[in-house]
Amino acid sequence: MPPLGNLYGLPTYVDKSLAEQDYIVFEAGTHSDAIKVSYRDYEKIVKPNVNDLAVKLQPMKGA
Repeated sequence: MPPLGNLYGLPTYVDKSLAEQDYIVFEAGTHSDAIKVSYRDYEKIVKPNVNDLAVKLQPMKGA
């Protein structure tokens, strides 16, 4: 799941809801470091496939 799959010749997929955000954040090689980049810049660099990939679940009543 590299966020820059194009560097490895891999297709990169982004959920439609992320594509609507001003910026995205992803791991930077460790579990404690992260990179924050504007989504528009990310889109220009990676050219990801944007699709509905996730479903937001509503909390259960009484949970």
